[in-house]
Amino acid sequence: MLPANNQPSSSWSAKLATSISLVFLFGFVVATRWPLAPRYLYYFDSANFALALEYFNPALHQPQPPGYPLFVLLIRLIHLWVKAPEQVLLIAGILASLAATVLAMYLARAIFGRPAGVLAAVLLVSDPTFWFAGVTNQIRLFLAVIAVGIGLLAWRALESHQPRRLYALFASLGIAAGFRPETALLFLPLLLWVWWRSGRSPRRLITASALMAACALPWFFFTMQAMGGPRAMLGTLQDYAAVQFGSSSLFFGATRRAAYKMFASAVVWTFLGTLAWIWAIPISGKSALGASPKLTCLFLVIGFAPTFLFSAMIHIGDPDQALAAIALLSVLGGGILRGLLLKAPFLSPVSLATVVLASHALIFFHPPGRLGRATGYQAVAAVDRMTTEAIESVRAVRGPSALTIVHYGSLVASRHLSYYFPEAYVIVLPAPGGPVDERPQKFYRHQPLPVSQAAGLSVPPDSGRILCFPPPKSGPTDFAGWQRSGPIYLSRLGACYLDFDRPLSGDPSSRQTGLHAIPRCPARDWAQCILAA
Repeated sequence: MLPANNQPSSSWSAKLATSISLVFLFGFVVATRWPLAPRYLYYFDSANFALALEYFNPALHQPQPPGYPLFVLLIRLIHLWVKAPEQVLLIAGILASLAATVLAMYLARAIFGRPAGVLAAVLLVSDPTFWFAGVTNQIRLFLAVIAVGIGLLAWRALESHQPRRLYALFASLGIAAGFRPETALLFLPLLLWVWWRSGRSPRRLITASALMAACALPWFFFTMQAMGGPRAMLGTLQDYAAVQFGSSSLFFGATRRAAYKMFASAVVWTFLGTLAWIWAIPISGKSALGASPKLTCLFLVIGFAPTFLFSAMIHIGDPDQALAAIALLSVLGGGILRGLLLKAPFLSPVSLATVVLASHALIFFHPPGRLGRATGYQAVAAVDRMTTEAIESVRAVRGPSALTIVHYGSLVASRHLSYYFPEAYVIVLPAPGGPVDERPQKFYRHQPLPVSQAAGLSVPPDSGRILCFPPPKSGPTDFAGWQRSGPIYLSRLGACYLDFDRPLSGDPSSRQTGLHAIPRCPARDWAQCILAA
């Protein structure tokens, strides 16, 4: 049994304080997420989830692997009443944000005491990265939900040593992994440690593991069937892991420089929000860790370390992929600030919460440094402007005839173009200067079409208008014969060949920049078509 840090109180004032805290958290989440949300789906992953509202198949990236089946179930339930996919995902994010902050409040309260719970919730709900995820990539909020939810159940199991608490802990992770499958591995060390401290009974471990498997098997088999069976599922996951991890992790063949960059990103994105409370550690001292400092430290380290090490050594591509670690740091921050209250009684939880909110808002709207800017509102606004301009430009120039959209290394996500214009052919060309073995892709109504292995790419014969989204640093000389219209280039040719970056003089490492639309000719050989043009 653990020492009680906060005895339950049934007093009217305590219940009123909790109610006020919950109302504030709800109001803060809605007020800070809804008005700042992008007009269109934020980026690639958002479009994938929008497609999964109609058809679930992670092998087709509807959504991206590993599939997140229970999150798809959640957004489909919301979709029954809310039709716009942008609002569906935003509402799912608001629900996840509320769940994470409330669970963080109860976890910090259980470990450190009542004031720590409110402060931990404020730390998490206003954390710049958590805020960022709430308006951009809502699925990642469930990293925080699972971290503090499993943490709360683990702490309760440590408090009681009752078998039912241990079983509930394991079963809950089996369900939670349906939202974020990787969490089954990341939080398994914490579960095993709780079992070890709860009597080390092999029978309990077998029973708990069986419950976890029983809760995970329904969503796992559903996902496997949707992907085409076990072999197809394994192949898709392996290919996806190679793409995601291969460019940044030493364990998957990345360079040391790339691995260091990923490590630095993990450190900055994980600890950026701690600037609001880390200064209080020397003042709070050891007393901030509650009645059992050693156990508290061990508990938080075992929960935090696997999630942070995964980000630092395996994969982190966006700031909000660190949210599991950030959520646990917020719980610790609540304990540190509670210790500050004990050492400085002239302070109040309200004054500290105000400092936290102001600090995090400053970081979110004016983030420090290059890596910090990736988790601020400036990044959200920039992508929103780019996506809005792209979509509205296409709508302004398209006509009644068939449309072909060429994505040629643009920062605009090709998945967005395919999602918002399903009736158009979307051709994705390798970015200029990219890998020489990268092949073009062609999509129609979100489905891939066969692509010729010739040096160029044939535009569908019924195309009435062809437009191209260019690379960021391209200029008019790279698009000879094309007409500029805002962020896009237009070609007046209908059916034609696209000549892009073809190798020069037989040297496969040489790349010729530029995109040229060449009228279709009857010659079968692509080289003859180029000469005829």
